[in-house]
Amino acid sequence: MFGKDLETKPQTNWRGETGLKLPFYRRVWFSALMALLILVGLTGLGTYAIIVAPLHEKAQTYDLEEIRKLEAASIIYDRNGEELSRIYVLNRTPVPIKEVPQHFIDALTAQEDSRFFQHDGVDYIGLTRAVIENIKAGRTTQGASTITQQLARQTFGLMEKKYKRKIVEAFVAQRIEKKFTKPEILELYLNRIFFGKNFYGIQAAALGYFGKDARELTVDEAATIAGLIKSPNNIEPIGHPERAVKERNYVLERMVIEGSLSRGDAERFKLKPMVTAPQTSDPRLSYVFDEVRQEVVSIVGEERAAIGGFQIYTSIDKDLQKAAEIAMKKRLAEVETREGYAHQTYTQFRGILGEWFGKKTKGELTPEMSRPIPEYLQGAAIVMDNTDGSILAMVGGRDFIDSQYNRATDGVRPVGTAFTPFVYAAAFSKPGYFPMSPLADEPLDNRRVMIGGLTGILGEWGMEVPDPKWSRNPISAREALVGSHNSATVRLGERIALEGGRIRQDFRDFAKLAGIRTPLREFPSTFLGATELRLDEMCLAYSCFPTLGKRPPKQHLIQRITDFRGKTVFQLDEKTLQPVRAMDEIAAYQTHTCLTEALHRGTGAPSIEYGLGDFPAGGKTGTHYESKDLWFLGYTSAVTCGVWVGFDRHKTIYPGAFSNKIALPIWTDIINASTKVRTPMEINPPESAERIEICRVSGLRASDFCYDKVKGPDGVERSVRSTYSEYLRPGTSFNMTCPVHTGEGLPADLARFHQSIQNTTDTALLAEASKFANVEPVYLQDPIIIGEDPYNSEKPILRARPVNDDGTPILRALPVGVDESGISEQPVIKLKPPPPMKIEL
Repeated sequence: MFGKDLETKPQTNWRGETGLKLPFYRRVWFSALMALLILVGLTGLGTYAIIVAPLHEKAQTYDLEEIRKLEAASIIYDRNGEELSRIYVLNRTPVPIKEVPQHFIDALTAQEDSRFFQHDGVDYIGLTRAVIENIKAGRTTQGASTITQQLARQTFGLMEKKYKRKIVEAFVAQRIEKKFTKPEILELYLNRIFFGKNFYGIQAAALGYFGKDARELTVDEAATIAGLIKSPNNIEPIGHPERAVKERNYVLERMVIEGSLSRGDAERFKLKPMVTAPQTSDPRLSYVFDEVRQEVVSIVGEERAAIGGFQIYTSIDKDLQKAAEIAMKKRLAEVETREGYAHQTYTQFRGILGEWFGKKTKGELTPEMSRPIPEYLQGAAIVMDNTDGSILAMVGGRDFIDSQYNRATDGVRPVGTAFTPFVYAAAFSKPGYFPMSPLADEPLDNRRVMIGGLTGILGEWGMEVPDPKWSRNPISAREALVGSHNSATVRLGERIALEGGRIRQDFRDFAKLAGIRTPLREFPSTFLGATELRLDEMCLAYSCFPTLGKRPPKQHLIQRITDFRGKTVFQLDEKTLQPVRAMDEIAAYQTHTCLTEALHRGTGAPSIEYGLGDFPAGGKTGTHYESKDLWFLGYTSAVTCGVWVGFDRHKTIYPGAFSNKIALPIWTDIINASTKVRTPMEINPPESAERIEICRVSGLRASDFCYDKVKGPDGVERSVRSTYSEYLRPGTSFNMTCPVHTGEGLPADLARFHQSIQNTTDTALLAEASKFANVEPVYLQDPIIIGEDPYNSEKPILRARPVNDDGTPILRALPVGVDESGISEQPVIKLKPPPPMKIEL
């Protein structure tokens, strides 16, 4: 049989015999085809064995139970390891699928996966279509990931943009389809997916964008949320309403195509305005927790943050945080009750917002009737640890629900005279400048500064009094800083930091090293705080003063993060907490002593009225021109606290609104609260500094007569030492002695004695020394001054003295001269010679 089949037979046609015809399987094209098929098969087998099989095995290693583990609530701990709050770092609130309306599922599947209920996890038809469209376009224009594949990607972090990842994703999706039902997959997907802003899951998105639960979403709202999935941050309706409307309408059109929505209803929904509402349902939302959330996302990445919940260990002191929030609300509410206060109050805004929500509920809102924006007085505060820069408390505004703008970290405002301590610190860092350096306290032409105008006299608003006056006499740098004298400060700044009418680079570098990262303005107005700065960097810079010129390298809020398995995701590196040298220690201490007086007797003196405790502290007010921005920066040895008060849109709070009336009370309440756990200690001077005594009246070296008469409560007048201590850099020349206190009222012989000392050089003998020959000398056993002697006093000479057998001094007879009564003769007393002198060794 086979032999006959193999025989060739001649073929004929109408032209006659054409020859012999080979069977098809012996032809060349068939052999080539078979070889090609074999090659393709071998290649496929090799590819599967080398690439696909390992990826398939890898897909089998993923634990599908992890899909159920939605660690929605992340626990935030304070610095002591106590639970602060349970917040949704990714703002996710899981809901069962039965609470999701059917029209949302229709919108979702129409937009993301129209064959969701037919495929096994991979949509091969959609995949083929996407490949063809991408080839036509010459680039990737369409994706083909199903809802199940997206769930696999989000759960297991399959974020790499590589073909191997897509293969693993497809295998995992097929496993998911086998393990879970379609409704379960939808529920897991909708509770995990990111919908823009800080909304993860359908419930958070519904609350955040429309102020309602997921089950209450209308068709157009469901289409809006479903349209966000492909690019949430670029389409979200709060920031991009026009884009959101466009995507919503596209989803409505897809629903019509898929048959889940009629054409008439779709056209009606397309005409509806985009009305959104910010999140208002979670009272635990606050600026500090939102800052924690943002730091978590920045540390671990947005994609990784979407995988699950975290245990977040922060530096927050929960008691101090609560005290700061209460102080801010209480004190600003007091300002709003001031008679004649002309701005919107917090209470008034609550009423305006209530009316808006009432109209929204009744459906009376028009597209132009957007949610009211708060215009009431705002404030911000930060408390940081001086040692490591950890943030203990943060207040970014009065109400996070009204405005999510964090004024503590993002607000940039002119700091006013709160900046002046850095002018003085820079000066004290230079030879020849110290707190007693004289400065002219006289009117200054405003053309040299140009704050508030180009002509006239520079105002002295920094003194924080209604009618500031110049002394028109030289004052010390200390008094200029303590009293916040603007003209004196500008004159000092011109000496040490101005060249050619512009701020010198060395002063800019000084401020930057102190912690002020924002570039300073180039002109002299910078000396009075015209540069817009942030509250957090001002706090960091002020921490240089209580730490003698050292500061933390940066502030931080999060110390450690672990995932839901307990694995450490982030740990603060102790090496990054090592303090950096920001300024000279003596200059920092000298500035600190000035700021201590500024708080207690200078512009910050009202702090005593506000209840400031009796503990070592320092600080400085800062009122910007026209009372638009109010600051107070201050510290103890343990913490630095900064407070800002103002409006989001620049305007005068009220005429004469100084920081020591508005910002200082808030700071006082917060700093008092900080001392309950962190006891303030005395800030000691550097060991290298030299101490001298200064007369408070003259500002010069004190003499023995620098006392003032002070009448006590009992009516008795007493002499009180009127001096204080200054610490100077070694080698500083400052030898002028107080000329004010001259010893008036002292006995004549002591006055003459003091006068003779004043007029005597180191080498000359005392004038009229014979008048004091009858004064019994006091023999000193040891030196009375240790170390450097600022008075150049005479050193005692230790010598042997005659004593009796029992060790008592031997009294010697003295000749008696003529007394002043006029009697010329007096009996002469003759004494026998003393016994032999015994010298004890």
